[in-house]
Amino acid sequence: MSKRQSNATKQANLQRASERAAIRAEQEAKERRTRAFIVTGTVAAVLVVVVALVVGFQASRDTTGRAATSPAGAVDGYALPIGQDDAPVVVTVYEDMMCPFCGLFESISSERMKEYAESGDVQVRYHVVSFLDRASETRYSTRAANAIAVVLDTAGPEVAVAFHDALFANQPPEGGPGLPDEQMIEMAVEAGADRAAIEGPIADLAFEQWVVNSTGEWSDRGFTGTPTVTVNDEKVEFTSAEDLLAGTEAAIDEALAD
Repeated sequence: MSKRQSNATKQANLQRASERAAIRAEQEAKERRTRAFIVTGTVAAVLVVVVALVVGFQASRDTTGRAATSPAGAVDGYALPIGQDDAPVVVTVYEDMMCPFCGLFESISSERMKEYAESGDVQVRYHVVSFLDRASETRYSTRAANAIAVVLDTAGPEVAVAFHDALFANQPPEGGPGLPDEQMIEMAVEAGADRAAIEGPIADLAFEQWVVNSTGEWSDRGFTGTPTVTVNDEKVEFTSAEDLLAGTEAAIDEALAD
């Protein structure tokens, strides 16, 4: 009797163990499916963000192929120059007027770049782009770049450089509306521009297509951020604003020594 009960108990235990194993297997399968769903969803979300960023940036570029008239005084099609056109070394600074890192680099490099330009050996070219329009409520990057083009076209490089410097000295924070047109006009007049000549073109975004094309040319060169600095078309690598200035100076000195 006792032996028969023992066998029955063993059979019951085996049955329960088998049931528990089946339950564990089902739970593990559910967990694997959940993990796979989470990973797949995360990858999909990342892809959506990447696609959105690419689409958003592409939408800001010139997709119509329309030509644009460059402002008088621009060099290389899109740049505001300091220094002689025949200088043996060309430093190009690609910048967005809303970019805080550009503002930081400008604050530590402006006087040094002017010294190089005044030597006659270096031409500094400020190539303004507008990829940070999304960082303001009023497309400030485009409006500021257009205003620089208007001042360059009507008042020449010297006044335009002074206006460019004033814009950076009064750079608005990302995420806000940026400087209003009226304030930029006042700053341009203070720099030496004629109010009557600039009010209409600034308000009407007379050089908007030129700004779009300028940004497209920057992107077509494979650049994805600002500030980007090249010395005789060679990109300067950096990890900080100070590092960028030091690298730019080293590249200039090396080019002058050749």
